[in-house]
Amino acid sequence: MKQAILFLVVILQLATRQNAYSQATTGGRQQYAALGDFTLENGQHIVDCKIGYRTFGKLNATRSNALIYPTSGGSTTAMMELFGAGTEVDTTRFYLILVDALGNGVSSSPSNSVSQPKTSFPQFSIRDMVNTQYKMLIDKLNIHHLAAVVGGSMGACQALQWAVSCPDFMDKVVAIEGTPKLTTYDLLWMNTYKAAVKSDTAYHAGNYTVNPDSRLATHMMQLILTTPAYLNNAVPADSLSAYLASLEKNPFKVDANNFLWQTDAVMKQDITTKAGGSLENAAKLIKAKLLIIANKQDHIINQTLAIKFAEMTKAQLIVMDNDLGHLIFNEKSVIEATGKFLGE
Repeated sequence: MKQAILFLVVILQLATRQNAYSQATTGGRQQYAALGDFTLENGQHIVDCKIGYRTFGKLNATRSNALIYPTSGGSTTAMMELFGAGTEVDTTRFYLILVDALGNGVSSSPSNSVSQPKTSFPQFSIRDMVNTQYKMLIDKLNIHHLAAVVGGSMGACQALQWAVSCPDFMDKVVAIEGTPKLTTYDLLWMNTYKAAVKSDTAYHAGNYTVNPDSRLATHMMQLILTTPAYLNNAVPADSLSAYLASLEKNPFKVDANNFLWQTDAVMKQDITTKAGGSLENAAKLIKAKLLIIANKQDHIINQTLAIKFAEMTKAQLIVMDNDLGHLIFNEKSVIEATGKFLGE
């Protein structure tokens, strides 16, 4: 049972690092940037769009040391801070901005919109996430250049989109377990996951009053979040019942509509859209120094195209073969490599 409880921490899709921000770190308070009505790339609008963020460290006199760290799928900046995301960033040097991505329940989302609640909320894309963050930086924070963009998982997808959409806006980009576009395998499991959530009788076509807790979807996620080897070692077969029961006690459950909207955004991710559908052409757009960290055993986001893209861009590439699967973010080697790259 002890192993099952420990594994529960791992399933949060967050880096389970000790929160070790330097003593020079300041901030951490939840803040919001009000963007007004925001036009999405599909032509729809988010009414009274807002983006949440938290800051750490100090902005220098030239306002050029800012580094943004967008949230991964289903996470919030509060969760990121709790689990130490960003500890690889030297906040005596960088002004770290953790950014709540669209659809995470803090920034504008199906769960918190007054005028566009639940399924009436417009579908957004990864590019829209980036565009809202760009507008926040320019219009609200008066930041016109970034030292870096760092992200893991869906945050890494945003980081790669930043590199293509705004090639002159940042010096460096770090993408950990992201992808420039989805593979067939990714699309298959995500479609299956969505079907599992929507088939739950409590979902009520998205018009629920109590957040549905689809056991089928939850169990499916555990099949692919890490690897068979990791799961077999973490949860003995005779502890399976206790392990499944522990999943129901997850204190960080995500609103179903929010996660489905973010999942749809990831499924449509394709940085080649404005590059003629070509990864090669997209690679030519990138000007920032790029670090890509990929785990060959990732079953959440297949890393084949990430590795291929790294080679096209002559990025610094770290390929792992780790049975943690998608959850390599807390690995010492990942933290050290990211910190070193940012510090160079």
